[in-house]
Amino acid sequence: MPPPQVEAGAGSEFPFGLAVSPDGRRLVYPATRAGAVALQLDDLSSGRSSVLPATDGAVSPFWSSDGQRIGYFANGRVRTIELGSGSVTDVADAPNGRGGTWNAAGDLVFAPAADAGLMLRAASGSLRSLTTLDSAKGDTSHRWPAFLPDGHHVVFLLRSTEPSRSGAWIASLDQPGELRRLVSSDAQAIVAGTNLLYSTSEALMAQPLDPKTWNVAGPATLVGLPIGRGPLDQLFATASDEVLIYGPPGTALRELRWVNRDGAAIGQAGEPAEAWNVRVSPDEGRIAVTELDPQTRSLDVWLQDKASPVPQRLSLSIDADTGGAWSPDGSRVAFVSARRRITVRGSAAVLPEQTLATFDAPVEMWDWSRDNAWLVIGRSSPDSQADLWLLPPAGSNPARPYATLPFNQVDGAVSADGRWIAYASDESGKFDIYIDSFPAPKARVRLTTVGGVAPRWRRDGRELYFRRGSEIHAVILNATGGIPPIAATSTKRLFDTATDVRAYDASADGQRFLLNLPAASAPARPATVVMNWFSRTGHRDTERQR
Repeated sequence: MPPPQVEAGAGSEFPFGLAVSPDGRRLVYPATRAGAVALQLDDLSSGRSSVLPATDGAVSPFWSSDGQRIGYFANGRVRTIELGSGSVTDVADAPNGRGGTWNAAGDLVFAPAADAGLMLRAASGSLRSLTTLDSAKGDTSHRWPAFLPDGHHVVFLLRSTEPSRSGAWIASLDQPGELRRLVSSDAQAIVAGTNLLYSTSEALMAQPLDPKTWNVAGPATLVGLPIGRGPLDQLFATASDEVLIYGPPGTALRELRWVNRDGAAIGQAGEPAEAWNVRVSPDEGRIAVTELDPQTRSLDVWLQDKASPVPQRLSLSIDADTGGAWSPDGSRVAFVSARRRITVRGSAAVLPEQTLATFDAPVEMWDWSRDNAWLVIGRSSPDSQADLWLLPPAGSNPARPYATLPFNQVDGAVSADGRWIAYASDESGKFDIYIDSFPAPKARVRLTTVGGVAPRWRRDGRELYFRRGSEIHAVILNATGGIPPIAATSTKRLFDTATDVRAYDASADGQRFLLNLPAASAPARPATVVMNWFSRTGHRDTERQR
Protein backbone atom coordinates (compact mmCIF):
# COMPACT_ATOMS: atom_id res chain seq x y z
CA MET A 1 0.00 0.00 0.00
CA PRO A 2 1.23 3.56 -0.61
CA PRO A 3 2.26 5.84 2.29
CA PRO A 4 -0.48 7.48 4.44
CA GLN A 5 -2.43 10.32 2.76
CA VAL A 6 -1.14 9.16 -0.63
CA GLU A 7 -3.25 7.56 -3.36
CA ALA A 8 -1.25 5.65 -5.95
CA GLY A 9 -2.07 6.63 -9.52
CA ALA A 10 -3.06 9.82 -11.29
CA GLY A 11 -6.80 9.84 -11.72
CA SER A 12 -9.16 7.79 -13.79
CA GLU A 13 -6.92 7.17 -16.81
CA PHE A 14 -3.70 6.33 -14.94
CA PRO A 15 -4.72 4.32 -11.86
CA PHE A 16 -1.52 2.23 -11.54
CA GLY A 17 1.68 3.58 -13.11
CA LEU A 18 4.19 1.63 -11.00
CA ALA A 19 7.65 1.27 -12.57
CA VAL A 20 10.41 -0.71 -10.83
CA SER A 21 14.04 0.24 -11.49
CA PRO A 22 16.29 -2.06 -13.54
CA ASP A 23 18.08 -3.24 -10.37
CA GLY A 24 14.76 -3.96 -8.65
CA ARG A 25 15.56 -1.74 -5.65
CA ARG A 26 13.47 1.38 -6.31
CA LEU A 27 9.91 2.07 -7.39
CA VAL A 28 8.51 5.20 -9.03
CA TYR A 29 4.84 5.97 -9.63
CA PRO A 30 2.46 8.92 -9.96
CA ALA A 31 0.85 9.65 -6.60
CA THR A 32 -1.99 11.96 -5.59
CA ARG A 33 -1.92 14.09 -2.45
CA ALA A 34 -4.84 16.45 -1.77
CA GLY A 35 -5.65 16.45 -5.47
CA ALA A 36 -2.06 17.17 -6.62
CA VAL A 37 -0.18 14.60 -8.71
CA ALA A 38 3.60 14.16 -8.66
CA LEU A 39 6.06 11.29 -8.94
CA GLN A 40 6.71 9.27 -5.78
CA LEU A 41 10.05 7.47 -5.40
CA ASP A 42 10.19 4.54 -2.95
CA ASP A 43 13.31 2.67 -1.89
CA LEU A 44 12.25 -0.98 -1.58
CA SER A 45 15.34 -1.86 0.45
CA SER A 46 15.07 0.81 3.16
CA GLY A 47 11.40 1.78 2.97
CA ARG A 48 12.23 5.46 2.45
CA SER A 49 9.82 7.44 0.31
CA SER A 50 10.07 10.89 -1.28
CA VAL A 51 8.39 13.12 -3.84
CA LEU A 52 10.41 13.99 -6.94
CA PRO A 53 10.53 17.79 -7.40
CA ALA A 54 9.14 19.53 -10.49
CA THR A 55 7.12 16.49 -11.60
CA ASP A 56 3.65 18.01 -11.20
CA GLY A 57 1.04 16.18 -13.25
CA ALA A 58 3.44 13.40 -14.22
CA VAL A 59 2.09 10.08 -15.52
CA SER A 60 3.48 6.86 -17.06
CA PRO A 61 7.06 7.00 -15.68
CA PHE A 62 9.84 4.80 -17.09
CA TRP A 63 13.50 4.24 -16.17
CA SER A 64 16.74 4.70 -18.05
CA SER A 65 18.74 1.48 -18.32
CA ASP A 66 21.33 2.71 -15.77
CA GLY A 67 18.65 3.79 -13.29
CA GLN A 68 19.94 7.37 -13.15
CA ARG A 69 17.04 9.05 -15.00
CA ILE A 70 13.28 8.74 -15.13
CA GLY A 71 11.15 9.68 -18.11
CA TYR A 72 7.50 10.68 -17.80
CA PHE A 73 4.67 12.57 -19.49
CA ALA A 74 3.29 15.90 -18.28
CA ASN A 75 1.58 18.95 -19.80
CA GLY A 76 1.70 17.63 -23.35
CA ARG A 77 5.42 16.79 -23.25
CA VAL A 78 7.68 13.84 -22.61
CA ARG A 79 10.18 14.89 -19.95
CA THR A 80 13.14 13.43 -18.07
CA ILE A 81 14.47 14.02 -14.56
CA GLU A 82 18.03 13.37 -13.41
CA LEU A 83 17.82 11.72 -10.00
CA GLY A 84 21.24 13.00 -8.94
CA SER A 85 20.65 16.69 -9.66
CA GLY A 86 16.86 16.87 -9.86
CA SER A 87 17.08 18.73 -13.18
CA VAL A 88 14.11 18.31 -15.54
CA THR A 89 14.42 18.38 -19.35
CA ASP A 90 11.72 18.67 -21.99
CA VAL A 91 12.41 16.04 -24.64
CA ALA A 92 9.61 16.29 -27.20
CA ASP A 93 5.94 17.05 -27.74
CA ALA A 94 3.60 14.30 -26.59
CA PRO A 95 0.05 15.71 -26.42
CA ASN A 96 -1.46 12.42 -25.26
CA GLY A 97 1.45 10.18 -24.27
CA ARG A 98 1.09 6.42 -24.16
CA GLY A 99 4.38 5.16 -22.77
CA GLY A 100 8.13 5.41 -23.32
CA THR A 101 11.32 3.34 -23.09
CA TRP A 102 15.10 3.88 -23.11
CA ASN A 103 17.99 1.74 -24.32
CA ALA A 104 21.55 1.76 -22.97
CA ALA A 105 22.73 4.02 -25.79
CA GLY A 106 20.29 6.74 -24.72
CA ASP A 107 17.80 6.32 -27.56
CA LEU A 108 14.24 7.04 -26.45
CA VAL A 109 11.14 5.51 -28.06
CA PHE A 110 7.76 6.89 -27.04
CA ALA A 111 4.12 6.97 -28.09
CA PRO A 112 3.18 10.67 -28.38
CA ALA A 113 -0.58 10.25 -28.80
CA ALA A 114 -3.47 7.83 -28.48
CA ASP A 115 -3.94 7.54 -32.24
CA ALA A 116 -0.40 7.59 -33.63
CA GLY A 117 2.67 5.44 -34.23
CA LEU A 118 5.88 5.41 -32.20
CA MET A 119 8.54 8.14 -32.29
CA LEU A 120 12.30 7.69 -31.88
CA ARG A 121 14.43 10.38 -30.28
CA ALA A 122 18.01 9.28 -30.85
CA ALA A 123 20.72 9.92 -28.27
CA SER A 124 22.04 12.58 -30.65
CA GLY A 125 18.78 14.52 -30.29
CA SER A 126 17.32 13.78 -33.71
CA LEU A 127 13.62 12.92 -33.87
CA ARG A 128 11.88 10.65 -36.39
CA SER A 129 8.96 8.27 -36.73
CA LEU A 130 9.69 4.66 -35.86
CA THR A 131 6.33 3.09 -36.76
CA THR A 132 3.34 4.24 -38.79
CA LEU A 133 -0.25 3.13 -38.42
CA ASP A 134 -1.53 0.94 -41.24
CA SER A 135 -5.08 2.27 -41.40
CA ALA A 136 -5.88 0.01 -44.36
CA LYS A 137 -5.47 -2.95 -42.01
CA GLY A 138 -7.42 -1.36 -39.18
CA ASP A 139 -4.54 -0.08 -37.02
CA THR A 140 -5.70 2.55 -34.53
CA SER A 141 -2.75 2.92 -32.15
CA HIS A 142 0.82 1.88 -31.35
CA ARG A 143 1.49 2.33 -27.62
CA TRP A 144 3.38 1.18 -24.49
CA PRO A 145 6.79 0.49 -26.09
CA ALA A 146 9.52 -1.49 -24.27
CA PHE A 147 13.10 -2.08 -25.45
CA LEU A 148 14.36 -5.64 -25.64
CA PRO A 149 17.82 -6.29 -24.07
CA ASP A 150 19.69 -5.83 -27.37
CA GLY A 151 18.63 -2.17 -27.49
CA HIS A 152 17.65 -2.45 -31.16
CA HIS A 153 14.21 -4.03 -30.97
CA VAL A 154 11.09 -2.61 -29.34
CA VAL A 155 7.98 -4.46 -28.22
CA PHE A 156 4.74 -2.45 -28.34
CA LEU A 157 0.99 -2.91 -28.22
CA LEU A 158 -0.74 -2.63 -31.59
CA ARG A 159 -4.45 -1.82 -31.37
CA SER A 160 -6.55 -2.64 -34.40
CA THR A 161 -10.16 -2.98 -35.41
CA GLU A 162 -9.11 -6.37 -36.78
CA PRO A 163 -8.82 -8.80 -33.83
CA SER A 164 -6.28 -10.90 -35.70
CA ARG A 165 -3.82 -7.97 -35.67
CA SER A 166 -4.17 -6.73 -32.10
CA GLY A 167 -1.35 -7.85 -29.84
CA ALA A 168 2.29 -7.42 -28.85
CA TRP A 169 4.43 -6.58 -31.87
CA ILE A 170 8.15 -5.99 -32.49
CA ALA A 171 9.76 -3.07 -34.35
CA SER A 172 13.45 -2.65 -35.15
CA LEU A 173 15.45 0.59 -35.00
CA ASP A 174 17.49 -0.63 -37.94
CA GLN A 175 14.51 -1.73 -40.06
CA PRO A 176 11.56 0.34 -38.78
CA GLY A 177 9.23 -0.72 -41.58
CA GLU A 178 9.42 -4.41 -40.72
CA LEU A 179 6.91 -5.22 -37.98
CA ARG A 180 5.85 -8.63 -36.74
CA ARG A 181 3.52 -9.90 -34.08
CA LEU A 182 4.77 -11.85 -31.05
CA VAL A 183 1.64 -12.81 -29.13
CA SER A 184 -2.06 -12.03 -29.17
CA SER A 185 -2.94 -9.58 -26.41
CA ASP A 186 -5.34 -6.70 -25.82
CA ALA A 187 -3.17 -4.96 -23.20
CA GLN A 188 0.40 -3.76 -22.72
CA ALA A 189 3.24 -6.28 -22.76
CA ILE A 190 6.26 -5.87 -20.46
CA VAL A 191 9.87 -6.87 -21.08
CA ALA A 192 11.94 -8.26 -18.19
CA GLY A 193 15.27 -9.70 -19.31
CA THR A 194 14.46 -12.17 -22.07
CA ASN A 195 10.92 -12.69 -20.80
CA LEU A 196 7.75 -11.18 -22.19
CA LEU A 197 4.98 -10.57 -19.65
CA TYR A 198 1.39 -10.20 -20.87
CA SER A 199 -2.12 -10.95 -19.71
CA THR A 200 -4.59 -13.65 -20.66
CA SER A 201 -7.92 -12.75 -19.13
CA GLU A 202 -6.89 -12.05 -15.51
CA ALA A 203 -3.74 -14.19 -15.60
CA LEU A 204 -0.26 -12.67 -15.83
CA MET A 205 1.89 -14.86 -18.05
CA ALA A 206 5.66 -14.90 -18.66
CA GLN A 207 7.04 -16.38 -21.88
CA PRO A 208 10.75 -16.68 -22.79
CA LEU A 209 12.13 -15.15 -25.98
CA ASP A 210 15.08 -16.33 -28.05
CA PRO A 211 17.70 -13.53 -27.78
CA LYS A 212 18.95 -14.28 -31.30
CA THR A 213 15.65 -14.09 -33.14
CA TRP A 214 13.32 -12.59 -30.51
CA ASN A 215 10.78 -15.27 -31.28
CA VAL A 216 8.84 -17.08 -28.58
CA ALA A 217 11.18 -19.79 -27.28
CA GLY A 218 9.14 -21.82 -24.83
CA PRO A 219 5.80 -22.25 -23.09
CA ALA A 220 4.12 -19.48 -21.12
CA THR A 221 4.15 -19.73 -17.32
CA LEU A 222 1.60 -18.28 -14.90
CA VAL A 223 3.34 -15.76 -12.60
CA GLY A 224 0.47 -13.71 -11.16
CA LEU A 225 -3.29 -13.86 -10.59
CA PRO A 226 -5.42 -11.82 -10.82
CA ILE A 227 -3.86 -9.08 -12.95
CA GLY A 228 -5.57 -5.82 -13.81
CA ARG A 229 -5.45 -3.43 -16.74
CA GLY A 230 -6.20 0.25 -17.11
CA PRO A 231 -8.59 2.08 -19.41
CA LEU A 232 -5.72 2.95 -21.78
CA ASP A 233 -4.64 -0.73 -22.05
CA GLN A 234 -1.97 -0.45 -19.39
CA LEU A 235 -1.00 -3.69 -17.69
CA PHE A 236 -1.02 -3.41 -13.89
CA ALA A 237 2.47 -4.89 -13.63
CA THR A 238 6.14 -3.95 -13.61
CA ALA A 239 9.19 -6.19 -13.37
CA SER A 240 12.95 -6.45 -13.26
CA ASP A 241 14.92 -9.71 -13.35
CA GLU A 242 14.37 -10.21 -9.62
CA VAL A 243 11.27 -8.20 -8.60
CA LEU A 244 7.74 -8.51 -9.96
CA ILE A 245 4.96 -6.17 -8.82
CA TYR A 246 1.39 -6.53 -10.02
CA GLY A 247 -1.99 -5.12 -9.10
CA PRO A 248 -5.50 -6.59 -9.08
CA PRO A 249 -8.04 -5.84 -11.82
CA GLY A 250 -9.29 -2.31 -12.05
CA THR A 251 -9.83 -0.21 -9.01
CA ALA A 252 -12.06 -0.99 -6.07
CA LEU A 253 -15.75 -0.43 -6.66
CA ARG A 254 -17.10 2.92 -5.50
CA GLU A 255 -20.47 3.96 -4.17
CA LEU A 256 -22.17 7.35 -4.39
CA ARG A 257 -23.39 8.09 -0.88
CA TRP A 258 -25.56 11.00 0.26
CA VAL A 259 -24.65 12.35 3.71
CA ASN A 260 -25.85 15.27 5.83
CA ARG A 261 -23.72 18.08 7.29
CA ASP A 262 -22.56 15.79 10.06
CA GLY A 263 -21.40 13.11 7.61
CA ALA A 264 -24.18 10.68 8.51
CA ALA A 265 -25.39 8.53 5.61
CA ILE A 266 -28.88 9.43 4.38
CA GLY A 267 -29.03 7.56 1.07
CA GLN A 268 -27.20 6.04 -1.87
CA ALA A 269 -27.27 6.86 -5.58
CA GLY A 270 -27.16 3.92 -8.00
CA GLU A 271 -25.24 0.69 -7.68
CA PRO A 272 -21.51 0.33 -6.89
CA ALA A 273 -19.35 1.01 -9.94
CA GLU A 274 -15.89 2.23 -10.90
CA ALA A 275 -16.92 5.87 -10.59
CA TRP A 276 -14.90 9.08 -10.75
CA ASN A 277 -16.29 12.62 -11.23
CA VAL A 278 -19.78 13.38 -9.91
CA ARG A 279 -21.96 16.46 -10.47
CA VAL A 280 -25.53 16.99 -9.25
CA SER A 281 -28.06 18.59 -11.65
CA PRO A 282 -29.55 22.03 -10.80
CA ASP A 283 -32.88 20.43 -9.78
CA GLU A 284 -30.95 17.77 -7.80
CA GLY A 285 -32.92 14.99 -9.48
CA ARG A 286 -30.06 13.62 -11.59
CA ILE A 287 -26.33 12.98 -11.36
CA ALA A 288 -23.67 13.11 -14.07
CA VAL A 289 -20.98 10.57 -13.19
CA THR A 290 -17.85 9.38 -14.98
CA GLU A 291 -17.59 5.59 -14.87
CA LEU A 292 -15.34 2.91 -16.30
CA ASP A 293 -17.39 0.73 -18.61
CA PRO A 294 -16.73 -2.91 -17.57
CA GLN A 295 -17.14 -4.14 -21.16
CA THR A 296 -15.16 -1.62 -23.21
CA ARG A 297 -12.81 -0.59 -20.36
CA SER A 298 -13.24 3.03 -21.44
CA LEU A 299 -14.37 6.03 -19.41
CA ASP A 300 -17.85 7.37 -20.16
CA VAL A 301 -20.22 9.94 -18.74
CA TRP A 302 -23.46 8.42 -17.44
CA LEU A 303 -26.63 9.97 -16.08
CA GLN A 304 -28.38 8.65 -13.00
CA ASP A 305 -32.00 9.66 -12.40
CA LYS A 306 -33.55 9.13 -8.98
CA ALA A 307 -36.78 8.25 -10.79
CA SER A 308 -35.12 5.34 -12.65
CA PRO A 309 -32.90 2.50 -11.38
CA VAL A 310 -31.15 2.16 -14.75
CA PRO A 311 -28.38 4.68 -15.60
CA GLN A 312 -28.22 6.19 -19.08
CA ARG A 313 -25.02 6.55 -21.08
CA LEU A 314 -24.50 10.11 -22.26
CA SER A 315 -21.12 10.10 -24.05
CA LEU A 316 -20.63 8.15 -27.27
CA SER A 317 -16.86 8.13 -27.92
CA ILE A 318 -14.93 4.88 -27.57
CA ASP A 319 -12.05 6.91 -26.10
CA ALA A 320 -12.02 8.43 -22.62
CA ASP A 321 -14.96 10.78 -21.86
CA THR A 322 -14.78 12.56 -18.51
CA GLY A 323 -16.31 15.32 -16.43
CA GLY A 324 -19.84 16.60 -16.62
CA ALA A 325 -21.00 20.19 -16.05
CA TRP A 326 -24.74 20.92 -16.13
CA SER A 327 -26.27 23.81 -18.01
CA PRO A 328 -28.22 26.23 -15.74
CA ASP A 329 -31.57 24.74 -16.75
CA GLY A 330 -30.33 21.14 -16.60
CA SER A 331 -31.15 20.48 -20.25
CA ARG A 332 -27.54 19.89 -21.37
CA VAL A 333 -24.28 18.47 -20.04
CA ALA A 334 -20.79 19.54 -21.11
CA PHE A 335 -17.90 17.07 -20.85
CA VAL A 336 -14.48 16.28 -22.29
CA SER A 337 -14.35 13.70 -25.07
CA ALA A 338 -11.10 11.93 -25.99
CA ARG A 339 -9.29 14.23 -23.53
CA ARG A 340 -9.12 17.13 -26.01
CA ARG A 341 -12.65 17.94 -27.20
CA ILE A 342 -15.19 20.03 -25.29
CA THR A 343 -18.50 18.35 -26.06
CA VAL A 344 -22.11 19.20 -25.21
CA ARG A 345 -25.11 16.89 -25.40
CA GLY A 346 -28.73 17.16 -24.31
CA SER A 347 -29.32 15.51 -20.95
CA ALA A 348 -32.09 13.39 -22.47
CA ALA A 349 -29.29 11.60 -24.40
CA VAL A 350 -31.34 11.74 -27.61
CA LEU A 351 -29.81 14.52 -29.71
CA PRO A 352 -26.30 14.02 -31.11
CA GLU A 353 -23.19 15.40 -29.46
CA GLN A 354 -21.96 18.88 -30.37
CA THR A 355 -18.23 19.63 -30.35
CA LEU A 356 -17.58 23.19 -29.14
CA ALA A 357 -13.79 23.23 -29.35
CA THR A 358 -10.82 20.93 -29.91
CA PHE A 359 -7.46 21.56 -28.28
CA ASP A 360 -3.94 20.33 -28.97
CA ALA A 361 -3.37 19.32 -25.32
CA PRO A 362 -5.51 17.60 -22.68
CA VAL A 363 -8.34 19.68 -21.20
CA GLU A 364 -10.73 19.29 -18.28
CA MET A 365 -14.30 20.39 -17.69
CA TRP A 366 -14.85 22.33 -14.46
CA ASP A 367 -18.12 24.30 -14.47
CA TRP A 368 -20.94 25.99 -16.41
CA SER A 369 -21.79 29.51 -15.18
CA ARG A 370 -25.39 30.04 -14.00
CA ASP A 371 -25.90 32.94 -16.47
CA ASN A 372 -25.15 30.52 -19.35
CA ALA A 373 -22.32 32.76 -20.55
CA TRP A 374 -19.24 30.61 -19.88
CA LEU A 375 -17.86 27.12 -19.55
CA VAL A 376 -14.89 26.98 -17.19
CA ILE A 377 -12.30 24.53 -18.50
CA GLY A 378 -8.79 23.46 -17.54
CA ARG A 379 -6.09 23.72 -20.16
CA SER A 380 -2.45 22.70 -19.74
CA SER A 381 0.62 24.24 -21.32
CA PRO A 382 4.36 23.68 -20.82
CA ASP A 383 4.91 27.33 -19.82
CA SER A 384 2.17 27.86 -17.23
CA GLN A 385 1.07 24.31 -16.34
CA ALA A 386 -2.68 23.89 -15.62
CA ASP A 387 -4.67 27.05 -16.37
CA LEU A 388 -8.28 28.18 -16.19
CA TRP A 389 -9.90 29.17 -19.49
CA LEU A 390 -13.37 30.37 -20.42
CA LEU A 391 -15.33 29.05 -23.41
CA PRO A 392 -18.75 30.33 -24.58
CA PRO A 393 -21.20 27.38 -24.54
CA ALA A 394 -22.70 28.52 -27.84
CA GLY A 395 -19.41 27.73 -29.54
CA SER A 396 -19.49 31.04 -31.43
CA ASN A 397 -16.19 32.39 -30.05
CA PRO A 398 -12.87 30.80 -29.15
CA ALA A 399 -11.76 30.10 -25.60
CA ARG A 400 -9.97 32.85 -23.74
CA PRO A 401 -7.64 32.63 -20.73
CA TYR A 402 -8.82 33.49 -17.25
CA ALA A 403 -5.92 32.46 -14.96
CA THR A 404 -2.58 31.58 -16.58
CA LEU A 405 -0.21 31.97 -13.66
CA PRO A 406 3.05 29.96 -13.50
CA PHE A 407 1.36 27.45 -11.17
CA ASN A 408 -1.46 24.92 -11.40
CA GLN A 409 -5.00 26.34 -11.23
CA VAL A 410 -7.71 23.66 -11.11
CA ASP A 411 -11.28 22.95 -9.96
CA GLY A 412 -12.85 26.21 -11.12
CA ALA A 413 -16.37 26.78 -9.69
CA VAL A 414 -18.51 29.87 -10.41
CA SER A 415 -20.88 31.31 -7.80
CA ALA A 416 -24.61 31.28 -8.52
CA ASP A 417 -24.74 35.07 -8.98
CA GLY A 418 -21.86 34.90 -11.50
CA ARG A 419 -19.70 37.44 -9.64
CA TRP A 420 -17.04 35.11 -8.24
CA ILE A 421 -15.03 32.03 -9.09
CA ALA A 422 -13.37 29.72 -6.57
CA TYR A 423 -10.51 27.44 -7.55
CA ALA A 424 -7.50 25.55 -6.16
CA SER A 425 -3.95 26.72 -6.83
CA ASP A 426 -0.60 25.28 -5.73
CA GLU A 427 1.10 28.68 -5.69
CA SER A 428 2.09 28.18 -2.04
CA GLY A 429 3.65 24.77 -2.73
CA LYS A 430 0.40 22.88 -2.03
CA PHE A 431 -3.15 23.29 -3.25
CA ASP A 432 -5.19 25.94 -1.42
CA ILE A 433 -8.53 27.58 -2.18
CA TYR A 434 -8.69 31.04 -3.77
CA ILE A 435 -11.58 33.30 -4.80
CA ASP A 436 -11.45 35.93 -7.51
CA SER A 437 -13.91 38.16 -9.37
CA PHE A 438 -15.58 36.74 -12.45
CA PRO A 439 -15.47 36.78 -15.46
CA ALA A 440 -12.41 39.06 -15.20
CA PRO A 441 -9.82 38.45 -12.45
CA LYS A 442 -9.10 41.50 -10.27
CA ALA A 443 -9.90 40.73 -6.61
CA ARG A 444 -8.03 37.53 -5.72
CA VAL A 445 -8.32 36.33 -2.11
CA ARG A 446 -6.75 33.25 -0.51
CA LEU A 447 -9.17 31.37 1.74
CA THR A 448 -7.11 28.46 3.12
CA THR A 449 -3.55 28.04 4.34
CA VAL A 450 -3.27 24.33 5.12
CA GLY A 451 -4.66 22.84 1.93
CA GLY A 452 -7.89 22.39 0.02
CA VAL A 453 -9.29 21.29 -3.34
CA ALA A 454 -12.64 21.00 -5.16
CA PRO A 455 -14.55 24.12 -4.06
CA ARG A 456 -18.38 24.05 -4.25
CA TRP A 457 -20.73 27.01 -3.68
CA ARG A 458 -23.93 27.21 -1.71
CA ARG A 459 -26.57 28.75 -3.94
CA ASP A 460 -26.87 31.96 -1.86
CA GLY A 461 -23.08 32.47 -1.96
CA ARG A 462 -22.75 32.63 1.82
CA GLU A 463 -20.87 29.34 2.15
CA LEU A 464 -18.14 27.66 0.14
CA TYR A 465 -17.24 23.99 0.63
CA PHE A 466 -13.97 22.25 -0.12
CA ARG A 467 -12.21 18.93 0.45
CA ARG A 468 -9.05 18.41 2.47
CA GLY A 469 -8.08 14.76 2.21
CA SER A 470 -10.93 12.75 3.70
CA GLU A 471 -12.55 15.84 5.25
CA ILE A 472 -15.23 18.22 3.97
CA HIS A 473 -14.94 21.83 5.20
CA ALA A 474 -17.13 24.93 4.98
CA VAL A 475 -16.03 28.55 4.69
CA ILE A 476 -18.47 31.27 5.80
CA LEU A 477 -18.20 34.18 3.36
CA ASN A 478 -19.01 37.83 3.67
CA ALA A 479 -19.28 40.15 0.65
CA THR A 480 -17.90 43.24 2.39
CA GLY A 481 -17.91 45.69 -0.50
CA GLY A 482 -14.55 46.92 0.78
CA ILE A 483 -10.99 45.80 0.08
CA PRO A 484 -11.01 42.90 -0.42
CA PRO A 485 -14.65 42.90 -1.55
CA ILE A 486 -15.19 39.31 -0.27
CA ALA A 487 -13.69 37.65 2.76
CA ALA A 488 -13.89 34.51 4.90
CA THR A 489 -15.34 35.16 8.35
CA SER A 490 -14.80 31.59 9.62
CA THR A 491 -13.87 28.07 8.52
CA LYS A 492 -15.01 24.83 10.07
CA ARG A 493 -14.69 21.13 9.39
CA LEU A 494 -18.10 19.60 8.73
CA PHE A 495 -17.08 15.94 8.89
CA ASP A 496 -14.30 13.43 8.27
CA THR A 497 -15.10 10.33 6.21
CA ALA A 498 -11.87 8.59 7.34
CA THR A 499 -11.58 7.13 3.84
CA ASP A 500 -10.73 8.14 0.29
CA VAL A 501 -13.11 10.77 -1.13
CA ARG A 502 -12.45 10.55 -4.86
CA ALA A 503 -15.00 13.24 -5.76
CA TYR A 504 -18.00 14.97 -4.24
CA ASP A 505 -20.72 17.58 -4.85
CA ALA A 506 -23.01 19.64 -2.62
CA SER A 507 -26.73 20.35 -2.70
CA ALA A 508 -27.80 23.93 -3.43
CA ASP A 509 -28.69 24.61 0.22
CA GLY A 510 -25.54 22.98 1.59
CA GLN A 511 -27.47 20.48 3.71
CA ARG A 512 -26.52 17.36 1.74
CA PHE A 513 -23.31 16.11 0.15
CA LEU A 514 -22.84 13.42 -2.49
CA LEU A 515 -19.58 11.54 -1.87
CA ASN A 516 -17.71 9.10 -4.11
CA LEU A 517 -16.40 6.59 -1.56
CA PRO A 518 -14.99 3.05 -1.61
CA ALA A 519 -17.84 0.55 -1.64
CA ALA A 520 -18.19 -1.24 1.68
CA SER A 521 -18.02 -4.59 -0.10
CA ALA A 522 -14.84 -3.74 -2.03
CA PRO A 523 -12.00 -2.54 0.24
CA ALA A 524 -8.78 -1.28 -1.33
CA ARG A 525 -6.49 -4.09 -2.46
CA PRO A 526 -2.70 -3.65 -2.37
CA ALA A 527 -0.26 -4.50 -5.12
CA THR A 528 1.62 -7.80 -4.77
CA VAL A 529 5.44 -7.93 -4.68
CA VAL A 530 7.16 -11.19 -5.70
CA MET A 531 10.89 -11.59 -5.11
CA ASN A 532 13.02 -13.86 -7.33
CA TRP A 533 10.05 -14.46 -9.63
CA PHE A 534 12.36 -14.96 -12.63
CA SER A 535 14.00 -18.04 -11.10
CA ARG A 536 10.63 -19.48 -10.11
CA THR A 537 9.47 -19.64 -13.73
CA GLY A 538 12.41 -21.80 -14.79
CA HIS A 539 13.23 -19.37 -17.59
CA ARG A 540 16.48 -18.27 -15.99
CA ASP A 541 17.79 -21.86 -16.08
CA THR A 542 16.77 -22.12 -19.74
CA GLU A 543 18.68 -18.95 -20.53
CA ARG A 544 21.81 -20.16 -18.71
CA GLN A 545 21.77 -23.46 -20.62
CA ARG A 546 21.40 -21.59 -23.89
